[in-house]
Amino acid sequence: MMEYKEILEILEEVAEKNENNLKVILEEKLNERERRVFRWLFKEYEDPSKKRWFDPHHIIFSTNFALDLVKEENLDRLIVTAIILHDIGYFAIADKKNWINSNSRIIHMQEGAALASKILCEQGFNSKEVEKVVGMIAVHDNPYIGIPIIGNDRLGLRDCDRAWVMHTLSFYKDLSETGRSYENPKELLLNRIVQFYSHEHPFDRSEWKIDLQKLKDNGIYIEKPAYEFTKQYIEKQFNGRIMESNDRYLLSNRELFTKYLEENIINSMKGN
Repeated sequence: MMEYKEILEILEEVAEKNENNLKVILEEKLNERERRVFRWLFKEYEDPSKKRWFDPHHIIFSTNFALDLVKEENLDRLIVTAIILHDIGYFAIADKKNWINSNSRIIHMQEGAALASKILCEQGFNSKEVEKVVGMIAVHDNPYIGIPIIGNDRLGLRDCDRAWVMHTLSFYKDLSETGRSYENPKELLLNRIVQFYSHEHPFDRSEWKIDLQKLKDNGIYIEKPAYEFTKQYIEKQFNGRIMESNDRYLLSNRELFTKYLEENIINSMKGN
């Protein structure tokens, strides 16, 4: 397998190379107000201090997912606007390498809700719409700090945000970033299976057996998707990541992995 440093380099290179193309694909699916909010965000992202390297792809993918989720589950279309803006609170956090800790989770929800209110008003959303979107943003990471999310639309936003976790770019980012402690993809996969399925999961191979210690270690991160559409997507992504972990060549060859990654992120925008 390649060094984690090299895998991360490939992820960042592929993300940067494909960003504009993916933006064009997504913008064609958005309505006029959503497009304005989306363009506002990516204008802000021109300042590198306001984003983590993966933020543009997270927003592109999760917004694309939101469009499908609201249609399939008959949810409020405002979820699409909420997912575009949900992480703008990270603008206020100087050290983005520590974005995963509890304080950063809280601060970015608080700051994001306040800034979103301003942006939405400027873009012509009415008071009830602003209230709904801000309410979603203000609680979207609550489960990570031990507080449940209540409400169909807020749970919908949470599904859109968390579906990103098993996306190819996000999964290998978490595997390879500095500070992570996973020795190989299967170790991270087992943790993710616990986090998304608890002790009930559709993967029967012996290496995916879940013991009580794994359940205890993952504690606060165990959270099943709220909607059937999301559950089906997550299972499909797990099958993809499991297949990759069993491919002895994919993560050992830079050219092969780069080509695979590019094809995968394009297909993810098409629902494949």
